[in-house]
Amino acid sequence: MSLGAADPAGPDAFAVLLRRYRRAAGLSQQQLAQAAGLGVRTLRDLERGRVGRPQRATVTGLAEALRLPPAEAQRLRRSATSRQPVDGDPDLALIGLAAPTRVPLPADPPDFSGRDAQLRRLAGLLARPGSIVVVHGPPGIGKTSVVVRAARAVAAELSDGAYFVDLRGTQQQPTTVRSAVAQLLDEFGVDRRRLPGGLDGRLALYRETSAERSAVLVLDDARDAAQVRSLLPVGGDWRVLVSSRRQLTDLTGTDPTGAAVAGADLTGAGGTGADPTGAGGTGTGPTGAGPGRVGRIALGALPGPDARALLAGVVGPDRLATEPAAVDELVRICGGLPLALRIVASRLASRPLWTIAGLLDRLRDSQRRLDGLYAGDIEVRTAFLVSYRQLDPEHRAALRRLALLPWPGYDAAVVADLLDTGTDRAATVVAGLAEAGLLTPLPGSGRYRLHDLLAVFGQERAAAEDSPADRQAALDRVRAGLLATVAAVGGWFPSYQEPLTRHRFPAARTPFGSASAALDWCTAQRRAITWALRCTAQQQRHAEIVTVVDAIRGVANRHHHLAPWQEVFQTAVDSARALGDPAAEARHRDSLGFALKYQVRRPEQALPEHERARRLHAEIGDRTGYAWSTLYTTGALHRCGRLAEALDRARLAADLFAALGVTQGAVIASYAVGDIERDLGQPQQAARTHRRGLDRLADPAGRDRVTAGMFGYRLGLDLAAAGDLPGAVQVLESAYAAFVAEHHPTGIAECLGALSEVLARLGSPRAVAVATRAVGVCHELGDALREAQAWYALGLVARAEQRAEDHARCFDRARSLCAGSADLEARALLARLRQP
Repeated sequence: MSLGAADPAGPDAFAVLLRRYRRAAGLSQQQLAQAAGLGVRTLRDLERGRVGRPQRATVTGLAEALRLPPAEAQRLRRSATSRQPVDGDPDLALIGLAAPTRVPLPADPPDFSGRDAQLRRLAGLLARPGSIVVVHGPPGIGKTSVVVRAARAVAAELSDGAYFVDLRGTQQQPTTVRSAVAQLLDEFGVDRRRLPGGLDGRLALYRETSAERSAVLVLDDARDAAQVRSLLPVGGDWRVLVSSRRQLTDLTGTDPTGAAVAGADLTGAGGTGADPTGAGGTGTGPTGAGPGRVGRIALGALPGPDARALLAGVVGPDRLATEPAAVDELVRICGGLPLALRIVASRLASRPLWTIAGLLDRLRDSQRRLDGLYAGDIEVRTAFLVSYRQLDPEHRAALRRLALLPWPGYDAAVVADLLDTGTDRAATVVAGLAEAGLLTPLPGSGRYRLHDLLAVFGQERAAAEDSPADRQAALDRVRAGLLATVAAVGGWFPSYQEPLTRHRFPAARTPFGSASAALDWCTAQRRAITWALRCTAQQQRHAEIVTVVDAIRGVANRHHHLAPWQEVFQTAVDSARALGDPAAEARHRDSLGFALKYQVRRPEQALPEHERARRLHAEIGDRTGYAWSTLYTTGALHRCGRLAEALDRARLAADLFAALGVTQGAVIASYAVGDIERDLGQPQQAARTHRRGLDRLADPAGRDRVTAGMFGYRLGLDLAAAGDLPGAVQVLESAYAAFVAEHHPTGIAECLGALSEVLARLGSPRAVAVATRAVGVCHELGDALREAQAWYALGLVARAEQRAEDHARCFDRARSLCAGSADLEARALLARLRQP
């Protein structure tokens, strides 16, 4: 079947007479076809008016099989000859067979755009007799348009076409089951005078008359499962399409025998291509809906190309082409919501002298945005308000307060803090908002997203219904809850020094069973964590800042690009100074230097921070802190290219740690010595240094696997510099495996970058695959230097294969990623890029 098929022509008088004579005789299509010597498909085509002029013998055979009286048989033959439409045959009215008033399927909107993936999914689910599919999503997402288009395609293949009932679930007075059944019975041709008075009698007649039909039933705008459940046909060849703002998770169907069956969540693939937080209806579940199984397809925001196509369908492509940047911003502001897009398109179409930029001026201010999203009596705010009023007070409060949070992706712990309730109760509230179509699940994460325009609406309601004190108290609880969880994350990633405890955080709502779970949470919530730190700094809660930032120093070691570490550690330095705490200030100055070296790639700016930390440690007599700061100055000097000074500092740090008995510091100092030796042109000596470091690890395969990976990575660089490329590949792959096992993304990126270059120099057929993976991983982490190294490797392969254009493109990309960096590694790579 084709989802784009045109609406079939309405049935003519012959088709109506044949279908009603058959039903009056109590025959199924299969029984009548067999009695008349026809195929079932042929009979279905006759009943749908698809046969231009039936043969006389066929009509006679049907009349005999139906045992029609002579007058009725003559009417059937005459209708087959004249092929009149139903309303053109006066005889039909005379015999009481006039066609009932049908509620047609609504017309497709002329600007319908996209939804190809969902329509394909619907076609697959509705191919099975007895299928029931719920299409759900937030207000204004275009559910009715999708179900109508899908139903029209299905109806083209079914003898009785389509039936449409508007359940008015978002109205103050939804359609009652009694009224809906009466409408359907009328469309089935049941004389209104025969309708039983009671609901039970009407339902019994509905089940009886629907049992022999082959059609699609559209139940649009369902309020809840109870409204739908009684209208599900029993028997026959029915396909049911339901649209609702709710998921209707408690909806169950019936199999063809009438036995109730449980619904299965068949959330369909959205394919929307929207923002990375996923708003487009992906999910899990069985792959198909058999008889009685309830499938579900979530609709999300339209992706950019489809949103622009919708605008072009109303405004015209030529007008959009004059302001492409404004169109992109308009699509972003509308959040891919079809209702909002149709409103702005209508406003532009009715005002040909308006510019798109002029309309944007009315929409940019989020506090006035919903005021501009109206056209006639259609308004985005009203669509949202209908769903909002159907919530209970607790769910309304959650929606309002979630809208105050300036990041996507909320979990039950955040909602618990917003509502000041338990996590279990918050999880129930979140599930209720998702069921109502007001929160979108982010697949596989346990988190949810609020559409941008719903967030604007929620902020309006918060300003109208919550006092400033209540709003601030809710945000403070979230801020404190996030910081407590960050402190718990830090416990899984201790740094090399004892943690600072200037503030005692309460137990976190979100417990972690493993380091990887803690890191996953930290990765998912990085925008929320940054917000919480900024709020805490603005409130001058200095002890909290000093403590929580120190707790995540170990996370920063693994995730150089997880957060804006320069800002984070600068904030901690400022708080430590405000507290008059030189020990904390020294610690965080070293961390700030780390961020400047490894994230910003500005070692010349890092060096003064480490030197200041070193002096502070000396002033307060902290010998261990002094040793660590001395080691950190080594890295800054090294990356500035001051190799002789760096080597002296590294050896000094090793001596200091040895005197203090700090084994971890001595080990790290030894691999810093080896790095400097390699860059001094002594790769063999560097390899010996790094091998000795590996030998000093007590348990390189277990507790110290990360340190072993760091040594292995450096040993690989040594061997590559010494010309032992196969040996370099072997140790780099071992180091890579250690980092993967430890979920250490920074180490993974470093190994992939180095390995791609070594494989390219070897001419290995694996070079392109490894370098391509390195590009993707490093780009995602924001590691520009390692990404440049991977592009360099791809360029080497292209040059070896004499693909001059690709070689030049890859090298140019590598140069652009290294441009402007004073880092020694970046300068060395640029030098290699200049080599012929």
